[in-house]
This record gives sequence, structure tokens and C-alpha cells, in this order.
Amino acid sequence: TVRKLIMASPPTWKDITVAVPENELERNFNFLRSPILGELAFGILESRRAIEFFSNQFLFSNKCDESWLDKTELEFGVKARPPVQVFNSGFCMNRSLEPELLRLDQPTLIVEGKDDNRQRNEYFENMKNCQIQILPGRNVIPWEFPEDFSSLLAGI
Repeated sequence: TVRKLIMASPPTWKDITVAVPENELERNFNFLRSPILGELAFGILESRRAIEFFSNQFLFSNKCDESWLDKTELEFGVKARPPVQVFNSGFCMNRSLEPELLRLDQPTLIVEGKDDNRQRNEYFENMKNCQIQILPGRNVIPWEFPEDFSSLLAGI
């Protein structure tokens, strides 16, 4: 039984409650699996420079460190692509999760980074027993500020 739920930097309410249309999922997935365009895309996206750019733009408050880049580089390659293709196609958002979120009785904590531009107030406004905690960071709070995140978890 799940007694409490903690979501660190979850998608926005809209992203998790508005389903991606099936034709869009199919188009995205086929693009990423394409032997020409998909290979070209992954050739660019799997470069250290692209990971660093994306991480600094969307994941970290400050610049990502070399350790982050080293670990992400270990995950590059053809064998690692299928889950990336599925996630980035939108398959995780193939349906709205709103009915489940609205019915959830368990206390839910949304952990949001102070520098994250994506607002998550709608979780608090729509869910029965939801709180929002803001910590330093942007989107990968457990990596950026592990002590703050660990302290929060220890206090629950």
C-alpha cells in the first residue's frame, strides 16, 4: 500500500492530464526510429555538447558538472535508445492521468525547484491532499541539491 506520494519535478498538470493524440505519438515514434532521420537526431542528441546545452537550459540552476556529463555519456548508444524513443514520442502521456490524480487520497508532496519556470500550483489546486515544497534547483533537484532533498525526505 502506498501511504504517501512524492513527485520531484513532475510534469506540469497540463502535461500529465492532457493526452497526446495517437497520430502525434505515431509520428514522433516513427521519426525517432527512422534509420535516417532518427539516426541523425540521435547522432546530435547523444553528443556531450548537446547534453550539456540541454542540461544547462532545462535541468540545472547552475551549469551541470562534469560528473553529470560523464554519467550521461555512459548511457549513450543504440541499446539505450528504445526507452528514450518511447518517452520522447509521448507514450508516457498517451492518456490523461487526471482521474487517478483526482481520486488519490494519499498525502502527495510536489517538490519543485525554485528556478523551475514550470508552475505546478494546479496539482495543489486540483488534488485532495497535496502540498508543494520548493527547494533550491531547477529540474533535477536530487542531483543538484542532494542534501536538501534528502533532508526533506528524512523529515517526512
